[in-house]
Amino acid sequence: MARILSLTTLVTAAVFSAHVHAADKPAALTATQMLQQFNLVVSKDLTSTSHVQGRTFVGGNAVAQDFVQKPEKIAASNYAGVTVLGNFSGNNNDAHVDALGLYVAGSTTKVIVNKGDAFVEGSATNGSFQGNTWIGGTATSVNLNGAAYAGTLVSTNNNQQLADQTSTMVSNKAAATSTDFGAVMTGLSKQLSALQGSKDSSVSIDSATNSKVTFSGTADASGLLVFDLTKNNLDSSVFSSQITDFYFNLSGATTVIFNTNDKNLSLTANFENAVSNGSKFIWNFAGAESVTVGRTFGGQVLVADGTFSNINGANVEGGVYAKNVNEYGQIHIQAFTGVIPSAVPEPGTYAMLLGGLALMGLVARRRKQ
Repeated sequence: MARILSLTTLVTAAVFSAHVHAADKPAALTATQMLQQFNLVVSKDLTSTSHVQGRTFVGGNAVAQDFVQKPEKIAASNYAGVTVLGNFSGNNNDAHVDALGLYVAGSTTKVIVNKGDAFVEGSATNGSFQGNTWIGGTATSVNLNGAAYAGTLVSTNNNQQLADQTSTMVSNKAAATSTDFGAVMTGLSKQLSALQGSKDSSVSIDSATNSKVTFSGTADASGLLVFDLTKNNLDSSVFSSQITDFYFNLSGATTVIFNTNDKNLSLTANFENAVSNGSKFIWNFAGAESVTVGRTFGGQVLVADGTFSNINGANVEGGVYAKNVNEYGQIHIQAFTGVIPSAVPEPGTYAMLLGGLALMGLVARRRKQ
């Protein structure tokens, strides 16, 4: 009997433990939370020679430069300042994480964490870590200036031992795999693509020069304005190399959606009020394989299944959410302040819905009789 009770106790303890660990893992982020908490999300690989002011997530490998320059503008999150599920290395120089710490599932090379806890599952080579640090593999030629643990030390100082992973490290690790960002981006892109263009929205190209585009419209009662650039091949005209300027006349708009579906798009136009518009614009490049901007661009840029590149030092005032990113200009945090709208059913869908409700009512009456 004692053995049976012992086994029962062990099973109960295991079940309780499983529930505790499941509860500790944060819920997956919604699309709105992703836009608010992250300045850059890359579901696969990142290559960068520039700066990202806000929080960054990379699902693959990152070869990059500088992150988290504006922590005071970043929303609270369970995620570290930088999360990389592959390997993380500096580009030509060291990569810097200036605040909110680091979580890397792979290994790091030439990475400097200036502030915040750092958790590296693999090995770390060169670089330095100023705060609490946990390196699961070998630390080679690394400066460990805070309390630290490393599986093996090679040419590395470790003046203060870290006995266990900190609560921040545990939280950052749990968050790192809690959200399938590729699925969130794809879902958001499809949801936005289903929106119909606002009745009052219009896109005009200056007939005299064919170089200036003006987006005009009046938002609905909720502040929403939708531009459908897929009609009449508008996206190809708007993103033509002949276009030099983007202007906006958006009365009462607090959320502005731009839907396109071209596979390859390039923009070299000047962007009016990129900073002030960045927090309320979403550019949904649905179906795009590549999107390239060569001038400052404003808004949240969504390329769910393609590659985004900002070249020639072009900055993005908003955020970037893409499958792959080549960043050769800065990404400045202008966190999304709008509201993601639900898709509105087509008129035919309403008829089907009403018919279904009528049928359900008929069945209910017959069951009651």
